[in-house]
Amino acid sequence: MSMRCSRRSHLAGRRVFFFPDSQLEVPIARFLARELGMSLIEVATPYLHRSHLAEELAWLPEGTRLAEGQDLERQLERCRSESPDLVVCGLGLANPLEAEGMTTKWSIELVFTPIQGYEQAADLAALFTRPILRRHALAEH
Repeated sequence: MSMRCSRRSHLAGRRVFFFPDSQLEVPIARFLARELGMSLIEVATPYLHRSHLAEELAWLPEGTRLAEGQDLERQLERCRSESPDLVVCGLGLANPLEAEGMTTKWSIELVFTPIQGYEQAADLAALFTRPILRRHALAEH
C-alpha cells in the first residue's frame, strides 16, 4: 500500500472543522477534501479575500460552510454541536478542546512546516493523520 493510500485510508470520510488562525485554511481544506476524502464541516479563516482565493473556493465541495473572522463563541458552539473527527485550531483552543475529547491539529504547524508543492503532499497528509492515530492509540490503552 502506498503512503498516499495509507494516509487517505485514515482520513477519508472523517469530518474536519477549521477555526480561523493561519490564512491557510481554504487551500488546506481543499487539499483535505479533494485529495484525502475528508468532509469539511466549516472552514473559518481570519480574512477571506474572495478574488484572490477564487480558484481555491471553486474547488471546495458544494455547500462548504465558510466563516470569516472570529466569532469564537458561535464557532465553538457549531464545532461542539457537529462533533468533528478533527479540529484545526490555534494553540489556545487545542488543549481545552482535547480536554473535551476532541482531536485537534495545531494550525501553527501549517505555517512552519514545508508543505508547498507536490513533493510535500505526503508530509501535509501526515500532519493530519498523526492526531487521529494518536487518539486511536490512546483509546486502545
